[in-house]
Amino acid sequence: MITIPNESFESMLVTHPVLLLSSRQGRYNTLSPLVWYMPVSGDPPMLALSLKPSSMSYHYIRESGDFILAVPDDKLLKAIHFCGVHSGRDVDKISHLNLTTARGRAVSPLVVTNCLANIECRVRDIYSSGNRPLITGEVLSIIVNPNFYDREWLPQARLVYYLGGNRYRVGNETVDMSDVRPGYVPPESI
Repeated sequence: MITIPNESFESMLVTHPVLLLSSRQGRYNTLSPLVWYMPVSGDPPMLALSLKPSSMSYHYIRESGDFILAVPDDKLLKAIHFCGVHSGRDVDKISHLNLTTARGRAVSPLVVTNCLANIECRVRDIYSSGNRPLITGEVLSIIVNPNFYDREWLPQARLVYYLGGNRYRVGNETVDMSDVRPGYVPPESI
């Protein structure tokens, strides 16, 4: 992994892949798939995301004031779906999925080292906006695997896109994840 300029977050997110939101409160960590996000400022580099206020991720972010957006590839598709259909109140997702993590450089949540990139952010503001608060975060650090990103995602970066329900797109293929049920345990290779 290498560090790239914080301003690179816009080109990383322009295609709008599914992200894994890493948040932490005290010694507790959780992951959630995220598709409701957008760049909101280039100077300073900032983005916004929207979460259900009942989610653990929202509670952790509100309390800790920071979060990480990890960019997974298709190897983590089952893990992405698992995180979306299970609550962190019921299962420690990171441990259950055997994901490899490391301490963040500038924030408290864990970096998911299995991902292609991790964008570390500090909360700037939380706005009331209908039934989902809008959280703005300033990008503090970006680490990326240079085998998959060089000013843009390289062809070998097989990003995941959410199509709704249990369906995702990877490349030109639509994948139905309906059979990933509670109790799924990933292979040791994750």
